[in-house]
Amino acid sequence: MSTGIYDDLTVVVMAKPAVPGTAKTRLIGQYTAIEAAAIHEAMTACVLVRLKQYLPGRHILALASGTWTGLNIDGWEVCNQGSGNLGQRINHVWKSQCHGPTAMFGIDSPDVPGAILAQIRPAIQRASVALGPVADGDYWTIAAQTRQPALLMGIDWGSTNVYHQTEHAAAAAGLSLDHLPSWFDVDEPADVIQLQRRLDSATEPPLIRLRAMLEGPSTGPYQMPPTDNQCHLIHNRLPIGNSSIPTAANNTKTNEPDFSTSTILIVDDNEQNIELIQAYLEVLPCRIVTCHDGIEAIRLIEDAEQPTPDLVLLDVMMPKMSGFEVCRKLKDDPATRAIPIMMVTALNELGDIERGVESGTDDFLTKPVNKLELVTRVKSLLRVRHLKRELDRTEAYIRDLEQRQK
Repeated sequence: MSTGIYDDLTVVVMAKPAVPGTAKTRLIGQYTAIEAAAIHEAMTACVLVRLKQYLPGRHILALASGTWTGLNIDGWEVCNQGSGNLGQRINHVWKSQCHGPTAMFGIDSPDVPGAILAQIRPAIQRASVALGPVADGDYWTIAAQTRQPALLMGIDWGSTNVYHQTEHAAAAAGLSLDHLPSWFDVDEPADVIQLQRRLDSATEPPLIRLRAMLEGPSTGPYQMPPTDNQCHLIHNRLPIGNSSIPTAANNTKTNEPDFSTSTILIVDDNEQNIELIQAYLEVLPCRIVTCHDGIEAIRLIEDAEQPTPDLVLLDVMMPKMSGFEVCRKLKDDPATRAIPIMMVTALNELGDIERGVESGTDDFLTKPVNKLELVTRVKSLLRVRHLKRELDRTEAYIRDLEQRQK
């Protein structure tokens, strides 16, 4: 449904057809050429659905070459990118297809939060140009009220200098620049794992479908296009179950969740306590993040650019904000209420435990910490968290399926 805010915005996605051997080639080696192309197609499908949802207006899919008969492009106009380097091709599409405010995207950042996408239109009302950076020195979007060819010329495309060179080009052209929040892109095999981790807590149907397709075979809506030199690949989820990269599908032997996709946040003002807990948790393949006070922890958890923790290990006696206050604040917020919290503290009186329960903690562990007890309880809470996410994804998939059938 159109909100009226973005109706004059033209949204362009620059993409290439998912032809094995030409799409996502930096993934080849860890993945086969067909698997890399399937990842490329799944990300493209996700981008098209989400941009149409979050950025109403006119939508254009600019293909580098050929056609893409296997992709659902409902509501998207299709054009050719033209020739030349990336800057020349972006400029060609911008000049020939777009008149007025425009936002240009690739397909490498399929999970940019909707709250960040919503900042694009206000950003180009404040400034001539808006850029959204990614970690490898490129950007996930370039948007402007009018076409700005000066920003696309003389850029070392494919290098780590794209974003900074574009900044300098804007300054040289006298253009004001608004910096959108940074996000992540997917170019290397490790980026695929990071994407899976971010998608682990996804609730949007397009992101749920993308996560499912990255996990292993099942039924789904997408189909690879036929090519002249490859067999036809009909895929529903990506056939990467035999990849050496760990995925949830590889972990079925132990019936355990894939803890490598989990993030644990340790909050303690004592560095020695943090180091001890980190050492104890080395037996788990989780990502560990640390904070030294409650306020810092709240900021990190609420940061849309950071993956949501799957478990918080929370000290109680801290400066600025006690663990009880942090726990209560997280449990009072619907956006963070589902995050399991384990209070780890030297306080062991009955009244302290009651305060922890009243503030909403899910578990309570007293210091000095026993390694076996800590690891056992952490695994238990992560297991519950994993099952809850699976339930949420299943329910969201069913709702999406019911909507499609209406």
